[in-house]
Amino acid sequence: MAVSDLCTKFPLLCIPVSSGQPHSFSGFISIGDIDYAVYLSTPHFPLLKGLTLSTDAQLSSIIHTCQAQLSEVEKTCSTVLEYLIKFQHICSSSQRREQDVEDLSLLRSSHLRSLLSHLEVVGWSRVTQISPDFTSISLEARDEKGRSHLLQVRIGSGYPQEPPCVEADMPLGLKVSWNSVEGLSCIVSAWEDQLKSLQLFWDVLDELDEMVLVLDPQNPTRRHTTRRILLSNHVSVQLCVSVAHPRSLPQCHFLGTSRLTAPLNALLTEKYEEWDPDRSIVSNLEAILGVSVVKSRSADSEGMAEEWSAECAVCYSLHLEDALPDLTCDHCSQAFHVQCLYEWLCNLTNSRQSMNVIFGECPYCTQLISCKVPS
Repeated sequence: MAVSDLCTKFPLLCIPVSSGQPHSFSGFISIGDIDYAVYLSTPHFPLLKGLTLSTDAQLSSIIHTCQAQLSEVEKTCSTVLEYLIKFQHICSSSQRREQDVEDLSLLRSSHLRSLLSHLEVVGWSRVTQISPDFTSISLEARDEKGRSHLLQVRIGSGYPQEPPCVEADMPLGLKVSWNSVEGLSCIVSAWEDQLKSLQLFWDVLDELDEMVLVLDPQNPTRRHTTRRILLSNHVSVQLCVSVAHPRSLPQCHFLGTSRLTAPLNALLTEKYEEWDPDRSIVSNLEAILGVSVVKSRSADSEGMAEEWSAECAVCYSLHLEDALPDLTCDHCSQAFHVQCLYEWLCNLTNSRQSMNVIFGECPYCTQLISCKVPS
């Protein structure tokens, strides 16, 4: 019965013509889709004890890669049939893994050749950084004003059929119509076209940064479209510059006590048609609002923000994480972060809360002040 079971499972193995239990088998064992010639010596058949297996060099190399597993299996099996079934399974799995590695290696080789040929077209002079495995590439371009711009490219294993991930420091993000034949060059072409279209936008913001004291963002990048600047004592304005029409009137949000910001809002509403796109944002604001914009920091203006009381009167800082002081006392005009003022009022015994608004004494002048409960 043991012989017939083994021959049923491994029909390409033959036993010598003899009486009694066979002491050897010869023939073929299928590993994956390939039949390998083998010779088995089975002195104690059907028991596994004393089994030796001889084969060709190709199957021997497969056996070598999974020798540890086969040694463990040999310890747990008691019969030749049981061992050969597990032997066939382990060697087949190892062969598939080797084939997968080989296929992946070929794929990566093709992928790398395509990437290198595309980089040749783009130009190695544009490459500022590249990872050892070629999965991350930094490219640089300079616009007509000499400004440096960086493009981060992340290459996946499916390149060039799979488009890479790109990140550009520009306000609207980079829009690319991927072409696997052109590869990186189609990304660089789209990038350069968008850089050209944004020249006026960056000219306007560069002019603003050079002229005025910018409160926020502290370190603006090319993607930022907003600037918060000081107009006069205790008043600031958040400007959002249009990407498509940077010289037009920006969106303006005044921050400060209502008795100071209300007249400015009224003036802007009344005179917005007087905005002249041929003048700078600063010149337009000063002409329409009748205020002097605080000019940029210099050696003589260190601490200008303190002089203009821009810092929070509770924490004495301008920035609280990403927040700026955006609440002002109507009596003393001191500015506060909402979070700081709320925590201050919560610690006062005479403060009271109604719905989502808390009332109490101003930390600076002790007059009545209120703020919404932070979400």
